[in-house]
Amino acid sequence: MAQFDVTELDFQKIKDSIKDHFKSQSKYNDFDFDGSNLSVLLDILAYNTHYNAMVAHFSINESFLDSAQIRGNVVSHAKTLGYVPRSVQASSAKLNVTVAGTGVSPATLTMERGTRFQTASPISGSPYVFLTLEAATASKNSSNKYVFSGVTTKQGVLKRMLYLVDNSIENQKFIIPEANVDTSTIRVRVKTNQDSDDYQVYTRFSSLSGITAESLVYFIQENASGKFEIFFGDGILGEKPINDNIVEVEYIYTQGAEANNCRGAFTALDSIGSFSGGSIAVSYATGATSTFGGADRETIESIRYNAPLTYLSQNRAVTADDYRSLIIREFGNIDSISVWGGEKNTEPDYGKVYIAIKPTGAAALNAAEKNNIITAIENKNIVSITPTIVDPDFTYIKLDVFFKYNPNLTDNTKIALEGMVRNRLQTYAQTYLQRFDGVFRYSKLLAEIDSVDKAILNSVTRVYMFKDITPSNVTANSIDITFASPIYASTSTSSILTSSEFKIGGVVHYLRDAPITGSVNRNIFLCRRSSGAEVRVANLGTLYAASGRIVINKLLPDTTDIIRLTVLPNSFDLAPKRNQLLDIALSIPSGRGDLEPSTVTGEIDTIAVSGSSGAVNYTTVPRHE
Repeated sequence: MAQFDVTELDFQKIKDSIKDHFKSQSKYNDFDFDGSNLSVLLDILAYNTHYNAMVAHFSINESFLDSAQIRGNVVSHAKTLGYVPRSVQASSAKLNVTVAGTGVSPATLTMERGTRFQTASPISGSPYVFLTLEAATASKNSSNKYVFSGVTTKQGVLKRMLYLVDNSIENQKFIIPEANVDTSTIRVRVKTNQDSDDYQVYTRFSSLSGITAESLVYFIQENASGKFEIFFGDGILGEKPINDNIVEVEYIYTQGAEANNCRGAFTALDSIGSFSGGSIAVSYATGATSTFGGADRETIESIRYNAPLTYLSQNRAVTADDYRSLIIREFGNIDSISVWGGEKNTEPDYGKVYIAIKPTGAAALNAAEKNNIITAIENKNIVSITPTIVDPDFTYIKLDVFFKYNPNLTDNTKIALEGMVRNRLQTYAQTYLQRFDGVFRYSKLLAEIDSVDKAILNSVTRVYMFKDITPSNVTANSIDITFASPIYASTSTSSILTSSEFKIGGVVHYLRDAPITGSVNRNIFLCRRSSGAEVRVANLGTLYAASGRIVINKLLPDTTDIIRLTVLPNSFDLAPKRNQLLDIALSIPSGRGDLEPSTVTGEIDTIAVSGSSGAVNYTTVPRHE
């Protein structure tokens, strides 16, 4: 007798299995199972089996956090671990607001909560409205002006919802109707009834510590529809509002990451006190140059990854992974994050934990973003540990790519192939680099290049590392930089360091190095050319090949133009550490045609085209320039 495969999910195979089962029985030997009537019956049986098998399969998958695909189910599993998915986050702007007073103006002026300011998208020109979440007061200064410094604003629309408490509804929930709500901006107040003007302010629950029956806390969670809902305590853990109380929920409905990186001017949309229009001047606060911090709501994959980590940390920051999971949970505008203990620094710094963050759409966090992160974790970390945020340290890779190709195998021209390879380099950088665990793997890069087109037969790539420094032209510069890899430890008298040219006293200079007798380190010299010969002007510092470090002192050029320092890595596989990041240089800095990016050069493979006779003209690429 034929055996059924109870794990089969393919309709036709299920039907064939049923057919084989009947054929294996002697009383059905002469039946034509492909006949129209029996075939229809088999289709019905197979359909019913297939339908039930798929329902069972999907149901089992949705029962576990690791395999669930429906957001509502993923959120539900995360809730059992005490994890609330991150909402969309409103973009922020730190502003200075100056209001010009008059001779009879008051001594102080108050900027109310919800005061609106407007700027425009740098791409589409669409207007974005930013508003204050807290009232602020400024005193009139000697210039008859009121200066509000460092005002934090959030992008979006301030909305308010009113709900009636009905304790006949068990576990009553108050649903916020919009999906794009920034939960960090929610303000919950409860008043006795509709006619009352006295509110009690409830704060968001964060820890069981100190929670009593009288604690004014509210709880928040995402429901199966993707909307956030608020609920209150039961009178044992948190105060329970009574019947007919009015719950007021204010929040910002926002466009999230879309409003980031606005750099244009702000204008006031609302009056401040009795002042409006031209009497109000708005500018970015010190250290701020654009809007920042907006992010889309947390994805399913992010919830799947972060919920177990947050459960393990129990909302406390003890290990490096704890800090990482807490920060990722609270802040959405993060491309990559690296956390390590101070004891792992090159020079150990005990009692500190270091945090490096590559934000979305920027090279580093601004001062306001750093302050927000420190504030978010300062009550969760061990008292004796000081969290410190450091900026990413970029090491740029310059590639000289050469490839041989057979023109008979493609319709693409040499220029087209070179463009395709350049695009693949950009994809490689975006996929494998630009993050703290992004290792540059030389063999993988060559494989990517060779796979661009079937006509490409082989490739060779020279790898260089460089950093750009922007010197002062007022005071002598002390430069201390470290590459993401040891530098090629050559004993040659030829320089392994090259720099772009710069002027001192109107004369062109550059940097070169030379070995130190009896040492693996090398001296760095300031050089210029005289009558075609290189002249060493001064010894400015030291190159430490083993650690990839360059120290230069007393460099004072005429301008603040970029100076590029380029070296050859000791290995073509580059692995960043701590706050180091790798990226491939594919573009020329504005106005600096002398700073070459990565190059791509294609050449016809004469042997592939002409056979052994083509070997006469076949060329190979030298390992070094």
